[in-house]
Amino acid sequence: MTLIDHFEELRNRLFIALGAWVIPAGATFIFRFKILDWLKEPLPSNLTLNAFGLLEPFIVSMQIASFFGLVLASPIIGGQIWGFVAPGLYPQERRWAAPFILLTAIAFSSGVLFGRYIVLPFSIPIILGFLGNEVSVLPSIGDYISKLLLIMAVFGLIFEMPVLGFLFARIGLVRAPFLAKQRRMAIVIGLVLAALITPTADPFNFALVAAPLVVLYEVTILVVRLSQKRVDHERENPELTKAN
Repeated sequence: MTLIDHFEELRNRLFIALGAWVIPAGATFIFRFKILDWLKEPLPSNLTLNAFGLLEPFIVSMQIASFFGLVLASPIIGGQIWGFVAPGLYPQERRWAAPFILLTAIAFSSGVLFGRYIVLPFSIPIILGFLGNEVSVLPSIGDYISKLLLIMAVFGLIFEMPVLGFLFARIGLVRAPFLAKQRRMAIVIGLVLAALITPTADPFNFALVAAPLVVLYEVTILVVRLSQKRVDHERENPELTKAN
């Protein structure tokens, strides 16, 4: 396959992924009010969201539809990613397609739910309580929803680390010793990201973000090590591969 053929296949798969995103996004748009109620739950009951711009309600509706449409489309998008890299894999490695697609969707959804149910319910009251009763908070719906979706998306991507580690190990792009050697740098980067993601400086909220980053990096190393052992074993014993 030539380079032009690769670009053409990439274009086609991007169109399929885009279509898989747009359709559930349209369906999600219909249920945006119920989703908005779900997103508002971390707020104290005495606070209401306010719109300060003419287009703000529409923009928020589109943000909700786009984000949760992406969550619903993640299995198809994962399938397109696998379909693009599969021609470069050995035939015995292509049988991992279904687990990869399934794990991609599960990992992203788990990260989204972790952000929604673990991080946000603890973070928001602390953020709003910094000045106590000295200030009346009038939260903007656009600012609130955009920050919530950003945090949930970040955790969705973070939870993909072990899945991507598995994929990269299978195709030989990364090995466990390299990741282990870069552990200190990865932890520093993770702490910096945690500081950027958390809108407050309190150690509790910081730990809520930093701990999953560090744990998932260690899980990724373990996944890569196990996957790489399997790859090395298959290459040293090609007769087992043919038997499978």
